[in-house]
Amino acid sequence: MSAVFEKVQEIIVEQFEKNPDEISADKRLVEDLELDSLDMFDLICALEKEYNFHFEREMGSSIETVGDIVAQLEAHKPN
Repeated sequence: MSAVFEKVQEIIVEQFEKNPDEISADKRLVEDLELDSLDMFDLICALEKEYNFHFEREMGSSIETVGDIVAQLEAHKPN
């Protein structure tokens, strides 16, 4: 597991009172973790604050799983 995945997992656990064991890279945010649109907004805001990163609107349509979030953050983190 990457440090980014672990941080994303930690944020989801804290924000939405989920069990860390049920959060894996292939879990779908809406269908599996039952996050609604407001939850998704809250999650994105928490991630933007944590990583000082702005998710573009077009990214939103490509984010379906925990792994998608991790991939976006890892692709755009500074070297």
